[in-house]
Amino acid sequence: MSGKPACLRESLDLVAQEASDLVALGDQLQGVISRLVGASLPNDPTILIDAQAADLLSQRLSGLAGFVRALADAAPAGLAADIENAIRTLTLAEQARRLSGPSLAPPPETGDVMTFWD
Repeated sequence: MSGKPACLRESLDLVAQEASDLVALGDQLQGVISRLVGASLPNDPTILIDAQAADLLSQRLSGLAGFVRALADAAPAGLAADIENAIRTLTLAEQARRLSGPSLAPPPETGDVMTFWD
């Protein structure tokens, strides 16, 4: 990364999009959990209550996405911020690439193997 400041509005919008993508993953997980619970377990209320955590996760991520999107909309146009240190805290390479945006994206690396978990 170059240390070049990124547009704060763009960066916040990318974070909101990432949270929205996670909502979709959470919704998928809810479907899987529902099928697993329905297919293999008796009606155990504690398991069903625990399984509802996936729904809560999706709801909280959806709220977070909306909140960050509102911050992006409220950010003054042209306001820049150095987000390089924030990007370095991310442990998933693909997530760091997505949140870097086009203005900070490093050149593509060649020869690296991407695993299922990247």
